[in-house]
Amino acid sequence: MKHKFPLTTFFISSFYSRPKQTMLQVVLIIAFFYLYLQLTAVNVAIYFLGDIQEYMLYNLVISNILVFSLVAYLSISTVFHYHEFNMMAPLPIEPERIVASKVCSSLIVPVCISIVIQIPTLLFIIISMEFVEAVKLILFIPISNVFTSLLLMSILSVISHFRHLFISNVMYLITNILVVFMIVVAFSLFIKHNLRGGFGLVFSELGLSNVSELKGSISILLNLIYEISLHLPLISTVVGEFTSGSLSWMFFFLISLFIIISSLLFFMITKNISMNYFKNGHLEISQTSRKKSRMYNMKSEWGYYLQRELWVIQSEAYFKMQIVLGLLFPPVISLILLITLQKDWLFLDTESVYFEKYFAYTLLLMSCMNNISGTPYSREGKYSYLSLYLPFNERKIYFSKVIVASATSIIAVITSFLVYSMFGYMNVDSFMMMLIVLFLVTCYNLLAPIYDMKNPSTEWGNPSEAVKSNPNVLISLCYGIPVIILIVLIHFVVLLLGISSFWSTVLILMIAVFCTFGLLKWLSKSYFQPKSA
Repeated sequence: MKHKFPLTTFFISSFYSRPKQTMLQVVLIIAFFYLYLQLTAVNVAIYFLGDIQEYMLYNLVISNILVFSLVAYLSISTVFHYHEFNMMAPLPIEPERIVASKVCSSLIVPVCISIVIQIPTLLFIIISMEFVEAVKLILFIPISNVFTSLLLMSILSVISHFRHLFISNVMYLITNILVVFMIVVAFSLFIKHNLRGGFGLVFSELGLSNVSELKGSISILLNLIYEISLHLPLISTVVGEFTSGSLSWMFFFLISLFIIISSLLFFMITKNISMNYFKNGHLEISQTSRKKSRMYNMKSEWGYYLQRELWVIQSEAYFKMQIVLGLLFPPVISLILLITLQKDWLFLDTESVYFEKYFAYTLLLMSCMNNISGTPYSREGKYSYLSLYLPFNERKIYFSKVIVASATSIIAVITSFLVYSMFGYMNVDSFMMMLIVLFLVTCYNLLAPIYDMKNPSTEWGNPSEAVKSNPNVLISLCYGIPVIILIVLIHFVVLLLGISSFWSTVLILMIAVFCTFGLLKWLSKSYFQPKSA
C-alpha cells in the first residue's frame, strides 16, 4: 500500500505501534476508554458549573497541557534520538526530509488525541446553539496545539543541535528532561508574578467540606482561572478573542499569526536537527553500541552477582536513565512540595500529626513507581537465556536485583528526608517514618520482581519496550502494592482510634520490620529451595 507521506507513516508505525501482547492491548483499550469517560464527565461538570467563556478556556488549557506533556515525552524519545540512523543513513534521502517526517510524526499523534477528546466539548457547544464558539473551537484548538508543540520542540532542538558535545546518552536525556522541567517552572513563575494576591488568595476562597461547597469552589476556581488569564501579558489577548462571542478580524489575524510562527518554528527545528544529523547520529549509535563491561575482581560471590546486575543496567542508556530518574524524582518533587508550603501556595497544616505521614507515604508511592524493580528479568533481553544454562544461583540473581532496586529507592528516600530536614520539619517521629518508608520500599522491591522472574518478556528490539510496552510493569504493582496499602491503612486506623502519633509510628515500624524479614524468609523457602537430586 502506497502512502503520500511514506516517511511520516513509517515513523508513526515504528514509534507508536500497538503492543504485541494481547493482555497489554486490552489493558490500554480499557484505560483509554476509562480516561475518555472521566474527561467527558469532567467536561459535563465544567459545562454546568461555569459559563461558556470559562468552558472554552478550560478546554483550551486542558488540550494544550495534554499536548505539551505528550510531545515532551514522545519527542524526547523519537525526534531527538537517532534510532533510525543505521537504516536511513545509507539511503539517498536528505536529512531535512527525515527530520521533517520525524517532527510531523511527533505532532500528529498528540494533536489527534487532543482533537478526539474535544468531541464531547464540541457536541455540548453545538447543542447549546453556540455556533460561533463551535467554529472557534474547531479552528483554534488544533492550531494552538501545533504551536505549543513546535514551541517546545524548537527549544529542545537547540540542545539537539549540540548533541555531539554530550559525553553520553544519559547526560543528553537528563538535559532534555531538565529543560522541559525548567519551562514548566518558568511559566508557573510567570503566572505567579502576574497574579495579584498570590496563590494563597486563590486557595483561601475554596471550600471542600460538602458537595455544595465543592460545586461553589469549582465555580470560583473556573472564574479565577479566567480572570487570571485576562491579566497575563499576550495571553490575555489570545484568551479574550478566543472566548468572545463573535468572529472578529483580530481572531483571524491571531490564527494567521500562529500559523506563520508555527511554520517558522518548524523550519527552525528541521534546520537545527538536520545540520548535524550525521555527526550526532554516528555519535549516538557509537555510544549506544559501546557496552561498558568493566569487571572487578571481587572476593565475595555476592559482588559478582551485583556486578552482573549493574552490567545489565549499563548495557542500555534507557535503563541507566531509569536509575537516574529513580534517584532524582522523589527529592525533586519533595523540594517543590516543601517550597510551595513555605510560600503558602498550598494550605496544609504542617503542625498536624498527619503531615509527616502524608509526606512519608507520598514519598513511598513515588519510590514504588520507578519501574526499576518491576521488570528486572525482562531488561536482560537475550542475555537472560545465559542464566538458564550456566550454573548461576537463582536466589542470588533475584536478590541482587532487589538490592540494586532497593539501593536506588533508599538513596532517593534518604535524600528526600534530608531536604525535609533542611526546611525544619525533622523530629523523632519523622526519623521513624523515614525508617518505615525504607523498610516498606524494600518490601515492595522484594515482591515486585516475582511475576517478571516467572514470565520475563525478553523479545524486545528497543530497550523501552522492556518497560513501557511490558504488561509485567502493571502486574508487578499488583504483587507489591497490596502489602504497602494494608500497612498504611493500619497506620491511619490506629491514629483514628486515638493512639498517640509516637506509639502508632513505633507500632508500624515494628510491623514494617517484621514484614521485611518475613518476606525474605518466605521468598527463600517458596522460590529458592535447593532442588533435590
